[in-house]
Amino acid sequence: MPVSLAAVVWDFPLVGRTRMLCEAWATAGREAWFVQVPSARTSLERLGKGKRSEDGGVHVARPWSLLLPRMVLSDGLARRAARRLRRELEEWMDLQQATAIAVTPAWTPWLDELPFGRVVYDCIDECSVHAPRNRQVARFRRWEDQLIERADGAIATAEVLRDSIVARRPGLPVGLVRNGVNDEFFRWEAPETEPSAASDEEARPVVGFVGALYEWVDVTLIDEVSRALPEVDFAFIGPHDGRSDLTELSRRPNVRFHGACRHRDVPARLATFDICWVPFRTDQVGCAANPIKIYEYLALGKPVVTTAVADLHSFGDLVRCGRSATEIAALLREELADPAVGTEERQAFAARNSWKVRAREILDFCDGLSGRRDQATIDLLADGMAQQGR
Repeated sequence: MPVSLAAVVWDFPLVGRTRMLCEAWATAGREAWFVQVPSARTSLERLGKGKRSEDGGVHVARPWSLLLPRMVLSDGLARRAARRLRRELEEWMDLQQATAIAVTPAWTPWLDELPFGRVVYDCIDECSVHAPRNRQVARFRRWEDQLIERADGAIATAEVLRDSIVARRPGLPVGLVRNGVNDEFFRWEAPETEPSAASDEEARPVVGFVGALYEWVDVTLIDEVSRALPEVDFAFIGPHDGRSDLTELSRRPNVRFHGACRHRDVPARLATFDICWVPFRTDQVGCAANPIKIYEYLALGKPVVTTAVADLHSFGDLVRCGRSATEIAALLREELADPAVGTEERQAFAARNSWKVRAREILDFCDGLSGRRDQATIDLLADGMAQQGR
């Protein structure tokens, strides 16, 4: 039984990998648990929603962490809170028969008190992404080293992350399971785009981004590209963490920041874009990212232009990469004039890389750690293969 030790809360506005995998496992008939990240917010949610609830067939547990933001990194307090979580989890499951899938190194001190049968590290980002403040990065790196040392196996979303784990602990089973998309949801929820009321000469193309406007988004690049294409509107939808100043950009006539939106509204918002863009910094974080948003863009058949994120080769010619503002502006012009790849090819790729397929791959990896494969896994494998064949 997979127990996901998450990096966020269940209702986090940017619905990501951990929740999508849990929902895929539940849909396939596999019991799945989502344990919210230990935090003050989780404790507050627990007061209103209880220590456990169910959403879409997924069990959601909220540990009582008693940790204020400045105390969240105390190993001793974490172990005390973990002992309480253990007592609660043991009311609902046999921990020895469960596989913990830890998505953030913040769980490392908790694992000393949680006797799971197996522990798998799902490495979804460069480690520093998980640290709430820059001064805490060193401790998160130490926790990650400890997690890799104690894990029975690890999964990485990108080759560079996998290679880093292999180098630190040779011999540890490490699987490569990239991100995915609920392609059916995106196709069903995206409305047919209404024709523009303006004439073809007056209508302005839209280049858009949906996702977190956090520190890995390259604000300088956005500024340079939007200046180079004054005839194009740039739309950004997602929460902003305040670490970068968007004031000047927001004053530009062709740049709009629309704030966060509900996950169920994302397909409709994406449908209004002519081209989708991933303007990430080409630093250690950006180059290790396998952005979920690329899979979501492709699920709607949209042309995609990106900076040099991880494993670009895995997208083939479906995603175009620019390494400077000049290159990106040129690619956007080309895609607006004549898209290089058809809509059907993009959507077929998304279907082959759905969360159902990813859920099957992770279960296959986890069961392979002990050489066991039960009927539920076999059924999910079959479902994943059927998805790939469509």
